Amino acid sequence: MRLLVTGASGQLGAYLLRELRGTDWQVTAWSGSRAGTLFGVPLQPVDLADRAAVTTAFRDAKPHAVLHAAALSSVAACQGDPERAVQVNVAGTRHLVELATVNQARLLFVSTDLVFNGEKGNYTETDAPAPLSIYGKTKRAAEEAVLAVAGHLVVRVSLLFGPSLIGKDSYFDQQVRALRTGQPINLFEDEWRTPLAYPTAAQALRQLVASSVSGLLHVGGGERLSRLEMGHRLARVLQVDPSVIVAGSRLAASAAEPRPADTSLDSTRWCTLFPNVSVPSFDDALRQMLGGTDGPAWA
Repeated sequence: MRLLVTGASGQLGAYLLRELRGTDWQVTAWSGSRAGTLFGVPLQPVDLADRAAVTTAFRDAKPHAVLHAAALSSVAACQGDPERAVQVNVAGTRHLVELATVNQARLLFVSTDLVFNGEKGNYTETDAPAPLSIYGKTKRAAEEAVLAVAGHLVVRVSLLFGPSLIGKDSYFDQQVRALRTGQPINLFEDEWRTPLAYPTAAQALRQLVASSVSGLLHVGGGERLSRLEMGHRLARVLQVDPSVIVAGSRLAASAAEPRPADTSLDSTRWCTLFPNVSVPSFDDALRQMLGGTDGPAWA
């Protein structure tokens, strides 16, 4: 079975390629611009905004399934260049849906908890999206394109965390370094998420793309935590002094777009469909990842 993974050179994409090692999938990996290999898989630079290039690359790949994880995912980048955000996140996804549908390939689209405005929290799949940011709005528009075709699947993932596997620091890496070196870090006490470790997200997406589940699904961690509490728990696992953590408010942050207060996800449907899935606690996930040795794998 042939699987196309988009966004393969991103933080989540690297974990996906690592998770897919040793499976029956024959993987084609698209990256935004980076060539080389990652976990033994050649990376093919494909710009999702280039319709002709996407069509050609898709026909060459001949996938039975598509795991679409590519996006202009920085909230700030989307706000700074909304036209590019629409080209990549919306038009690029619509085109992939068209290609997958015509070629009878199943498509799994990785979406975000930021399609919600954060006024409620503990969101289920039946709650109405109301994104605040351009990023969230483009992801919601992309969701609609996927959900318009029977058989495809939208998976909203919550805040992802973990060490980078691509040689480019993640926000998690920056936090770890700051705590270990005693550098002050400011964390919001009034923003809540259901954080999910990269390895758990990758395992879930591998299982889901091979399943027959369609429609909409939430995949998040089992605990609703504030940014501040995440930082204190990280300090505890690292066994470092947490006094360098400074509590702050998202309302006082200088940002061009508002930050939603609580985009925690209810993942009951996912856990019901996959009762054998293992979702470690936040602390256990930290211990597992920080003790791991499978680091950057660029070539």
